[in-house]
Amino acid sequence: MTARSALPPILILFAASVSACGVAQAAPDFQALVERHAPRAVEDRRYLHAHPELSLRELETQRFLRDALLEIPGIELVDGDWGTGLVAILPGRNARPLVAYRADMDALPMTEATGLPYASTRTDTLGGGTVGVMHACGHDIHMTVLLGAARVLSEARSEMAGTALFILQPAEEIGAGAASMIAAGIFDGDRRPDAIFALHDQPAVLCGQVGYRPGRSSANVDDFKIRVLGRGGHGAYPHRAIDPVVIAAETILALQTVVSREIDAARQAVVTVAAVHGGTSSNVIPEEVELRGTARSLEPDVREQIKTAVIRTVRGIAAAHGAPEPEVLYSFGTPSGYNNPALVDETLPTIIRVMGQENVILAESGMGGEDFAYFQAEIPGFMFRLGVGRPDRTMAVHNPAFDPDESAIPIGIRLVSEILWDYMARHAE
Repeated sequence: MTARSALPPILILFAASVSACGVAQAAPDFQALVERHAPRAVEDRRYLHAHPELSLRELETQRFLRDALLEIPGIELVDGDWGTGLVAILPGRNARPLVAYRADMDALPMTEATGLPYASTRTDTLGGGTVGVMHACGHDIHMTVLLGAARVLSEARSEMAGTALFILQPAEEIGAGAASMIAAGIFDGDRRPDAIFALHDQPAVLCGQVGYRPGRSSANVDDFKIRVLGRGGHGAYPHRAIDPVVIAAETILALQTVVSREIDAARQAVVTVAAVHGGTSSNVIPEEVELRGTARSLEPDVREQIKTAVIRTVRGIAAAHGAPEPEVLYSFGTPSGYNNPALVDETLPTIIRVMGQENVILAESGMGGEDFAYFQAEIPGFMFRLGVGRPDRTMAVHNPAFDPDESAIPIGIRLVSEILWDYMARHAE
């Protein structure tokens, strides 16, 4: 990280002008505070990594986080129907501005293959079978950064210009946690924040770097389930049947043209058929075949366009084969994330000051989903990407070998602490 004394001249002028205007007063030595709390943060991360829990089952995680929050001077837990989540407030000198920070809690149903001494060996049941459980999307780091930032800001709370709202949200991996907390009233009354921030670890970005993207940053996440119907028969006499396997195969290939031939090439979208189920024998034409897939997009109109095209294509191919009309269940899931451009613009100087201009990267919009989008639909929000990549290997989230660089943890804590501090200072009444 770049020390304040090593700031580029333009940023030194920025910091001086902000201070002169009374916007950023009595800023603490964040680097020293982070260094003090970094060892505990690494311990927290390793405990959380070794004890992952699936969506809506984060009971042990919730207990650990509650105990950790209650140790922090000034933290107040907020009662509410948060399920396996938690909400906490850290008051500063004033009730407003109120700025929120969110971290997600749940892990993925996969068996870890990192070989780390603190690797998860946990299993759970899902869909009638036994699965491994692993923090393969970095939520352990997300929670650790939140705890670290809460500890850092706690030490400076007497000079903090506003109030921080910390949200520990369950069930991000199934897109259920943010919406349920909103429905439970997390932003009701005087708890409605002026802005909300989050980070997501990014293995494609090296540790020591940060990515950002104004506007659309994550995808609409939609699912479809297609029941292709036919008329069963003997594999030796296909002319006496209506073969749903052939119809399904043609449908899969045709769905690949929805994006390539119907969506403007300048607009991002994906249609993927990821599961095919049908048939029981090599010589029996089945009655039906089931297809399951996902559709991803950024803009609302493209989302609707894909849905219309998928349903039309599926039905048209079936009709061409003289088959019964297929059953199509098409469901809209998590919406596209939207980083408020004005909030991004006003936050970037803080990120650049902490990281150095050369380590701040304009990122591409991704086709992954993120239910932080539900919060962003309610409150001006900004999720940035914390680099956790290693120069000696390629890594990806949702992979059993995912091993993010822990050196990113203190970087994340400092970034979040300074982002929240500066936002409150800029918007102080």
